[in-house]
Amino acid sequence: QFGKQHIENLFSDLQDGRRLLDLLEGLTGQKLPKEKGSTRVHALNNVNKALRVLQKNNVDLVNIGSTDIVDGNHKLTLGLIWNIILHWQVKNVMKNIMAGLQQTNSEKILLSWVRQSTRNYPQVNVINFTTSWSDGLALNALIHSHRPDLFDWNSVVCQQSATQRLEHAFNIAKYQLGIEKLLDPEDVATTYPDKKSILMYVTSLFQVLPQQVSIEAIQEVEMLPRPSKVTREEHFELHHQMHYSQQITVSLAQGYERAPSSPKPRFKSYAYTQAAYVTTSDPTRSPLPSQ
Repeated sequence: QFGKQHIENLFSDLQDGRRLLDLLEGLTGQKLPKEKGSTRVHALNNVNKALRVLQKNNVDLVNIGSTDIVDGNHKLTLGLIWNIILHWQVKNVMKNIMAGLQQTNSEKILLSWVRQSTRNYPQVNVINFTTSWSDGLALNALIHSHRPDLFDWNSVVCQQSATQRLEHAFNIAKYQLGIEKLLDPEDVATTYPDKKSILMYVTSLFQVLPQQVSIEAIQEVEMLPRPSKVTREEHFELHHQMHYSQQITVSLAQGYERAPSSPKPRFKSYAYTQAAYVTTSDPTRSPLPSQ
């Protein structure tokens, strides 16, 4: 997206560190020279330079080293990309309100915003970024609370299935708010949706909708009960979805979901799509006015 080489495979293409430095050049605006050679030593030097840049920008790099990226470690490469997304997408979007509220936990602020926005919708009680979104009501309520002119709430409540309600919300967000449909309804209408995907999508909504958050809303979130331990069945479901999400992420880097039933391009995981999205977000784009 910055006029550099495209990433075809998220894991192998980052191994030499060159594309990683390209990405950081675009995000930081700094010129980052790369090693001219193509040996493992040159790759390690490139990745080490990238990690130093990330550390300088206060990006969390716990347990991620240069050898992990050069060796193509899937889990830690995905972790690195997520931390880059978290820093430049989530925290950059929320930095002003975080400073104003003297809060450092972006997830807590985002959840407070959602709860404050949807408090007048009795069918909605958002307590997390996973199961609270499965039925599609929370997403529609969040949009409707700020833009009631866009659709009739009762018509959404009367829709028969969660996938219908989610499809409705995604379409409204795309055509009325300019947020790309990077998830499918089936990704969210599950027992345990992927937290990072939901978190990133809600952050995209936060970016274009009014962003008022009260201290009272934050205090309310702090009083919520801690999540209970998941059952064995839920843990299995979550593990399966995380594994599937990683598979999708690899395929996304190649442009397609490798599934026999779906040959068309898909964009189901934020681990890759938001890495691209954050590089193309328009800094001049202003939030919609309060209603």
